[in-house]
Amino acid sequence: KWPGVDVAVFYTVWSYTKGAGREIIFAARKEIQRKNPYIKRYVTLSPLTEMAERFHLRNGAKFVAKHDSCQNFEYA
Repeated sequence: KWPGVDVAVFYTVWSYTKGAGREIIFAARKEIQRKNPYIKRYVTLSPLTEMAERFHLRNGAKFVAKHDSCQNFEYA
């Protein structure tokens, strides 16, 4: 546990199997919550693609910010 750290960042999630990306994100979040209950925010560091944007919005994330080389989404 790191004092003051309450954010987990998902860097890359990819799968060729339909629905597996969603399963990976939600299973990872569940495991992080179990092992690190002090984590309160789940944020992505995603590429600037429409595919990434559609994926996260369709899976319940909120758009947070767009930068020069990435975009961020947050899962509740």
